[in-house]
Amino acid sequence: MMNMSQSTTDSPNREGFSSGARESAIPAICCENVSLHYRKQPQDALSELNLTISEGSICGILGRNAAGKTSLLSLLAAHRKPTSGHVKVFGANPYENPDIMPKIAFAYSCDADGLGVFGGMSVQEVLKLSALFRPNWDKEYAESMAGRFELSRKKAVMSLSKGQQAALQCVVGLASRASLTIFDEVYNGMDAVYRRVFRDALLQDYMAHPRTILFSTHYISEWESIFSEVVIIDQGRLILHEDSDNLRSGNASSLQDLFIQLTRKEGENDVFEA
Repeated sequence: MMNMSQSTTDSPNREGFSSGARESAIPAICCENVSLHYRKQPQDALSELNLTISEGSICGILGRNAAGKTSLLSLLAAHRKPTSGHVKVFGANPYENPDIMPKIAFAYSCDADGLGVFGGMSVQEVLKLSALFRPNWDKEYAESMAGRFELSRKKAVMSLSKGQQAALQCVVGLASRASLTIFDEVYNGMDAVYRRVFRDALLQDYMAHPRTILFSTHYISEWESIFSEVVIIDQGRLILHEDSDNLRSGNASSLQDLFIQLTRKEGENDVFEA
C-alpha cells in the first residue's frame, strides 16, 4: 500500500491551468483520524483517515465499489458526523454549521427511489429551489446549461431518463458556484457525448470561477487530466494522496493503471496485462 505525501507546488496541469488559490493558509478540507461506522456493518466505512486538501484544487476521489468514497464525501458535505475524529471544511466543523453549509454543494448519482421530493418537481422547480439555498447561484448559467443538456423545464424529474436526471444534478452542482463543490459519480447514465459536455463545462467554469472541487469517478481515463490532486481510498483507508503533476512525472503508467495496481485484491485475475 502507498500513502504518498502531498506536494504544494502550484504548477499548471496538462489541461493548461493552475490549481487556483492553493497557497491559502487554511486548507479547504482537513480530516484528522476520521472513522465512520454504520450500524449492522461489520467493518468501518472509514478508518482513522487523515487528509488535507488545498483550497482551489480539483481533487479526484478514487476507489473501488464500497471503498468509502461516498462515506467520506457525505461527511464533507455535512450530511452526517464521523463516529470519531474531526472533520473541518474551511477551518470549521461543517455539520449543522449555518456558516459553512451554504458554501457546500453535493451533487450525486441517485436512482428513482433516491429522488425523494425532487421526483415530483419539474426541472424548473428544482432550479428555483436550488437557488434559494446557494448564495452564489448563477441563474443565467443554470438556464444555459439546462439548454445544453436539452432538459425540458416543464418535465417532472421522475419522468426524465437516468441520463437526464444525472445532467440535472450536474447543472445544479455547476450553477451553485459553491466554494466546495462535490460531484459523486454524478454523471452515471449520461452518454459519452454529454459526459464530455459536462467535463468541458466544468473546466471552463472552474477557470472563470475557481473553487475547490471534489470529483468521485470510475471513469478515470476520461477525467484524470483535469485533477490537480488525487486521493485513492481502499477499504475505508487512505492509500494515496498526491499532487497530480508528481504522479504524471513519476509514473510511466496512467493513473488508471496505478489505481488498478494499488487496489487489486489478492487472487484477482490479472486480466489487464497482456
